[in-house]
Amino acid sequence: NDVPDQATGMVCEAGDGFASALCMKKKPYDLVIANILAGPLIEMAGELISVCDDLGYIVLSGMLTNQADDVAKAYTDLGVNLKKRQDIGKWSTLVLQKP
Repeated sequence: NDVPDQATGMVCEAGDGFASALCMKKKPYDLVIANILAGPLIEMAGELISVCDDLGYIVLSGMLTNQADDVAKAYTDLGVNLKKRQDIGKWSTLVLQKP
């Protein structure tokens, strides 16, 4: 998402879910942001939650408004609390917190 290479305080990593060495080395995370499609967000729910610190936040976007309830359910069924849902046009963003 065009984060400059010299940016400080944020490290971006691309990989197969959370399987990258850098991702696993630096966990747990206070904040995880994922801007991808609803299907992958649902599929990776358990793995994403597992790398999040207790009381950490998860921000999910990239899903359509008619998919947001299914995505939220995948996370809340695993014990994460839905704090906020924001719809903008046909897109939704979910803010969740790990207990």
